[in-house]
Amino acid sequence: MNRKEPLCVRCAQTQRTCCQICEIYITPGDLDRIAAYTGESDFHEYRRPINPEYLDQDDDPLWAACVFRPDGTRRVLRRTEPDGCFFLGANGCRLPPDVRPLVCRLYPFEYTEQGLQSVSGTMCPTRLLAAGETLLESLGMDAETAEVWRRQLYAEIRRELPTAADLPAITAHAEGSQPTPRPHLSSPESAAVASSGSIPKAEVLPKTPSPCTSV
Repeated sequence: MNRKEPLCVRCAQTQRTCCQICEIYITPGDLDRIAAYTGESDFHEYRRPINPEYLDQDDDPLWAACVFRPDGTRRVLRRTEPDGCFFLGANGCRLPPDVRPLVCRLYPFEYTEQGLQSVSGTMCPTRLLAAGETLLESLGMDAETAEVWRRQLYAEIRRELPTAADLPAITAHAEGSQPTPRPHLSSPESAAVASSGSIPKAEVLPKTPSPCTSV
């Protein structure tokens, strides 16, 4: 295997990728950007999470209040079983980096409304990293860029709030003690990810665009 290829390419050559197994929530801003780029409108739907534990977002009350509708569904990209994401093509994601959903851009960082928490990458085949290569280096990610996207993400999910009056109570709850952050990418493996509790701290690296490609 060519260890000079992006990790996402190496991942796709050895296992099912996050693009194939994850349900991807899209913000109102994601919806607008994707529709403007593709000219399509049938790329999303409202679904309950495959893993019911994903509904438990007590570490991030703003996320819980904004993302989920009363029936427990949320807006996600459609899936084309068994291939995965609606926008997954033969050479990876068909969307350019600045149009991809914010939760996709933020992976492998864990985060809440309060800030970046850590680097997880539990779905990434880190065994395929070259000697001395870090996960963030391979993905072209860094904490500075991730923080910009995290702020944008929470600004956009606030557009989902039922009423502005809900915000003070949500914010007050968020200022209390924080449980271990739960992943905002939903997959059948999410329960194992959320319960592991042993994830390395985020690394700060020079800013480079993320390849996010697979084959």
